[in-house]
Formats: sequence, structure tokens, C-alpha cells
Amino acid sequence: MRALWPPPLLPGDRIGIAAPGGPIRKESFERGVAYLEARGFRPVLGEHVGRRHGYLAGTDDERLADLGAFVSDPGIRAIWCARGGYGSPRIVADLDLDPLRRHPKALIGYSDITALHAAVFRRLRLATWHGPLISELGDPALYDEPSLWKALSGDGKDLAWPLPASSVHHAGVGEGPLVGGCLSLLVALVGTPYEAPMDGAILFWEEVNEEPFRIDRMLCHLRLSGRLRKLRGMVVGRLVGCVAKDPQNEMPLREILETHLAGTDYPGVTAFPAGHCPGKTTLPLGRTVRLDTAALRLAVSGP
Repeated sequence: MRALWPPPLLPGDRIGIAAPGGPIRKESFERGVAYLEARGFRPVLGEHVGRRHGYLAGTDDERLADLGAFVSDPGIRAIWCARGGYGSPRIVADLDLDPLRRHPKALIGYSDITALHAAVFRRLRLATWHGPLISELGDPALYDEPSLWKALSGDGKDLAWPLPASSVHHAGVGEGPLVGGCLSLLVALVGTPYEAPMDGAILFWEEVNEEPFRIDRMLCHLRLSGRLRKLRGMVVGRLVGCVAKDPQNEMPLREILETHLAGTDYPGVTAFPAGHCPGKTTLPLGRTVRLDTAALRLAVSGP
């Protein structure tokens, strides 16, 4: 089934801003909103976007209400998440996604937003954007601005990203829908009705502040659950702060990958510039992509 594609964002469009996970940081959030206004967009803040409930941006009901209002409003052209943190998995089961069938719109964010990306694609086959959060838009060092706006303002057909030769872990060519996000969220969704469908897909994953043994454990879970067997490719993003606290416990990522990808023949690359890293690239989750290590290229393919 071909993925639905959200309409491009144009100046004057209304953008709903929700915080489905952790509480906002006021200064960086306000800089991000001002950035969108300066580009000619009309940000619409969720009613509860400034709330805090412990490590959450308000209660589950409050966060769900904001997100659901933007999903159901046909005048909202995109939903841009304020920050990551944690909280989206708590509300995903109660979120009515059906209005997006009639009025597709862009969903933008990463980290905790992985849970929403996965659910939207699994339920609707609607492509979404793995890109910077509102709280990052005011700092141009945190994301790749050209890739962001080329992605959001077009139809996605001409998107491509070069790969350094040093990033190739396993050579080959693979094609399929790009799914993924933050590894810990992907693993947490396994066995639920909201997990990203991995069979026949190109899996992208990244992580932050997880020691190598934890990365190993999460990949082991994906392998033992059969999720790595039928992939058509793997793109590993930046692993920020993923080092052992005790140097004796350090282990190279390539060695960990060799263990869990043994017996597979699809292409794989590492250190792709996306995730919890400066200069992060915006990626179209759900869109069919082609990973070609001979051409050193990841590109959108097909209609």
C-alpha cells in the first residue's frame, strides 16, 4: 500500500503546537515559535502546552486533548511537537487518528514522538517527518535548516542524502518504507498495536545516553522477536552520549551489530546525521526509500 503524503507547508498555514511528552522549556520554546512566525506561519498553541505534571507536560487527559484537537481540525496543516522527553506512549491508545485519513497533515518531531510516528504509519500509512522539535528551531546549530524546509515545502520526490564511505557497515541495495526513530521507543512498542511495521522496511534508529550494553540488549530484543529478520536495510543514526561509564565495558557498535545482524544480507550504514545530534537531518518516515551503498546514497524512491 502506497503511503499517504502530507500536504506541503506554505507561509500562512496554521501549525498546531502540542507537547505530548515532557514539559517545555520556556525560553527555547518561545524562540521556536517566533522562528515559525518569522517564516510567515501561524502557530497555534495547544491549550495546555505550558502545563507540567512531574516529568510530563500536563496530565494524560490534557496532553491528549491538545493533540486530538489538532488531529481533528481540518484548518491545521501540521502538528509540530514542542519537545521529546517522555509521555507519548501513555496517550497513543486513546488518540483518534481517523480524521487524518480525510485531512492528512504533517507530524513533525523525534525522540519520544517515535511512538506517534509509528502509530500513525501503522494505522493510516501516513508519512511523517522525523525532524527537529519546536524547542530546537531557534538554534540553527541543532538542525539542518535546508533539509528541513526542502522536506516540508515539497512533495518529497527529490529528497536524497549522501553517505560517507566510512559509514557502510554492510554493502548492498535495499528498498522499502523508512520506519523507525529512537531505539528505546521502538523496542517499547514491540508486541503492541502501535509498533512500526518492520517487515520489508528500511529501519532507521538512533539513541541518546544509553550505554553499549543497553544498545546491545535492545537490538537483541528486536532480533529475538523476529523484527530484524525481514528488513531490507538498516540506517543507524547518531548515538549521542552512548558510551560506557566504565571504560572496561566499552564495545564498538560494529561488533554489536555483527552479533545481531548475523545471517542477514541487507545493506546497513551507521553514523547517519539524524537523531539527538547537532545538524540533524529531516527524514520522511513512511515514505519508500532506496539505500544504495555503492552509490553512497539514501533517497526517496517511487511515487
